[in-house]
Amino acid sequence: MTPATRRSAGIERWTVKPSLLVLALALLMSVVLPSINRHAPYRHPIRRGDTAQLAAGITLRPTAGWELSTGALVGHTRSPVGDTASTELVAGGVDFEVQAAPFTGTPLALLRRVKKISAELDHARGSGSATHIYTVRTGHGAVGVGQDFVGVSRQGSVAAFVFGPRGQAAGEGVEIVIAGPKGPIWRVRDDIVAMVRSIRATS
Repeated sequence: MTPATRRSAGIERWTVKPSLLVLALALLMSVVLPSINRHAPYRHPIRRGDTAQLAAGITLRPTAGWELSTGALVGHTRSPVGDTASTELVAGGVDFEVQAAPFTGTPLALLRRVKKISAELDHARGSGSATHIYTVRTGHGAVGVGQDFVGVSRQGSVAAFVFGPRGQAAGEGVEIVIAGPKGPIWRVRDDIVAMVRSIRATS
């Protein structure tokens, strides 16, 4: 294959699919899910011991008292959850949104790509500043990266992990966006930390 056939309008073709995935992820987190959340009723109250299936082989233990607006709970779904899936948990005006999809790269690369695309959307909506990028660790040893942000009326955090066996061409990218008004988000801070730490790869 010649360089000319690999490129179109100056873009390497092998980068198109990952870029489209990140663009879809950013749009989903910034536009689609908040819109759905405003118009759809909460569907399932979380009880102690429930486990959310984020993607095939990846789970999270939501805190009792939250509500599942989008996604699947282990043992409560008729069809298996695939490699691409969305989960949204809500409590007191705070959204805990997770998008999982195959991704080739590091957690930092995933975070930066999503931020680069969503920054234009945030600017258009008048968002504020973001903090430095820091390391995030789950209770099961997975290492990711995170960043906090503060907007005009909402604040929160973004975290990114990439799960997958070594040597695998594409891992499973997991992007987490937590957002809400300042008061409510501080009241559920311990819940948020516990849920992020509970994420694990089960296979």
